Amino acid sequence: MLTQLIKIVGNMQSDIQGMQSDIQGMQSDIQGMQSDIQGMQSDIQGIKVDIQEIKADARDFKAKSEARHEAVMSQLKTLENDQDFIWEKAVRNERELGNIKRQLS
Repeated sequence: MLTQLIKIVGNMQSDIQGMQSDIQGMQSDIQGMQSDIQGMQSDIQGIKVDIQEIKADARDFKAKSEARHEAVMSQLKTLENDQDFIWEKAVRNERELGNIKRQLS
């Protein structure tokens, strides 16, 4: 019976040593995962900075685009006003020519 007890204790001792090595392996895996997580966090911070820069560039582009749009619209309005003026003058001149033709005939 004593030999059986010694045998059982020996088996338990070897099982405990196996579990301890497994635990040490898991601890090293956890440390590796923690370092990976820290690396990913720094990558995420870099991505956030890049996104902020892209947003700032988009805002600048939008402002420039809006300014260009306003300039083009202003030029188009000027051209429209010029065209209306020219049409009015042309109509006035045509009327006067028509009146002169009637007077001469």
